[in-house]
Amino acid sequence: MKILVKRIVGKDKKFEIPTGLVLNPFAAGWVRKSLKSYGINITKQQAISLIKALNRYRRRHPDWALVEVESTKGEAVNIVL
Repeated sequence: MKILVKRIVGKDKKFEIPTGLVLNPFAAGWVRKSLKSYGINITKQQAISLIKALNRYRRRHPDWALVEVESTKGEAVNIVL
């Protein structure tokens, strides 16, 4: 997973996080808790299935942009799996 932060002033930042740390069964519990705070209830097995599906999709589609955000000033944040 790559997190790219493009700034107008200052240097751009690039963070690389091993995808195995983000997309694993432990993270499925974190996803489940996060969704629950938004009123979406899923089971542990559904959360694990979601993580597995993201891993399969990531392997078939390298450099898939999970999030792309741009401010009105031109600064941008991209999260790529």
